[in-house]
Amino acid sequence: MQDFTIPEATIGAAALPLIANAMQEAGVDATRAFADSGLDAPPHTPRGTGGELPLVQFTRLLQAGGAQAPDAGRMWRCGEAIATPALAGLFPACLEAQDLGDLLDRLLCDLQDLQHGTAFHREVADDTCLLSYRIIDPAIWPRSRDAEFTLAFLDAVVRRFTASSGCAVALSFEHERDTRADLARLAGVAPLHGEPCNLLAFPARLLETPIAADRTGEPAPPGKAPRRERSRERRSGEIVEAVYRRLGQGALTQGTIAADCGMSERSLRRELVRAGCSFRALRDDARTQYALWALRETRLPVSEIAHRLGYDSQGAFARAFRKSTGTPPSGLRRDTLRRD
Repeated sequence: MQDFTIPEATIGAAALPLIANAMQEAGVDATRAFADSGLDAPPHTPRGTGGELPLVQFTRLLQAGGAQAPDAGRMWRCGEAIATPALAGLFPACLEAQDLGDLLDRLLCDLQDLQHGTAFHREVADDTCLLSYRIIDPAIWPRSRDAEFTLAFLDAVVRRFTASSGCAVALSFEHERDTRADLARLAGVAPLHGEPCNLLAFPARLLETPIAADRTGEPAPPGKAPRRERSRERRSGEIVEAVYRRLGQGALTQGTIAADCGMSERSLRRELVRAGCSFRALRDDARTQYALWALRETRLPVSEIAHRLGYDSQGAFARAFRKSTGTPPSGLRRDTLRRD
């Protein structure tokens, strides 16, 4: 039987010099943050920063930077500071886009090329564009400063090309509020915490904004290599990631996951049979992982956890959780509260 575990989440190390510079610009002691997270001294150029590092170590770096002044919102400022240099240095092909919608599609694809084990998504609902982001691996959920940094980066990209100082109309985070940082002032909209996903919303009309040229005043770098397409994982791995991307956002059905993977339900079932697993077993294991995190790390009521996992009732969730772990959800929550 194939091991249906999430592959280790990683990020390209080429981003580290830009992160270090953005930290300094945001008032963070980058050398201290790198040391506190177990990384070497911050690099100053992309040279020697090839390869990848575990995403959990990268998120520790952002947590360490944010911890220097927890109420200053410095990781939001860091995300803003990195937008322009990242587009020029890491994602230059995005600047060839015709409009903002095209640029964001290219950017999200390239971000997932750089940062494996994450899910970026764009959709339009009525007159609003929704940009969502989450780390797929439950072992890393949720890294608050990483979420703030990433959404600030996306917000800054949108504002850069729309000349709008307050384009966001909604902002939400998976993590519960853990600082007194005034993100409402920094983002221009009051954020919600403890939500099903990290999300930034802005008016969909902005997607039509033309991207005529690099707005830094300099032409886009010549001779850029063609944009890389997102690498295709093995089919079974895609199914696992699709399930984890939707965790905590309602029902997990074969039809929904098959559509996310671009295959029919019959093909999905056939792929799982080849891998020696059933959809139900995969879904139930993923639900258990989410429930363990939510019961230990959040204050969400058990009924809300059950709802987010797509159970018909709290009782159905409790029975499934106890069957999987040997402990009722209420018991695990009580044990966690005692330790705290």
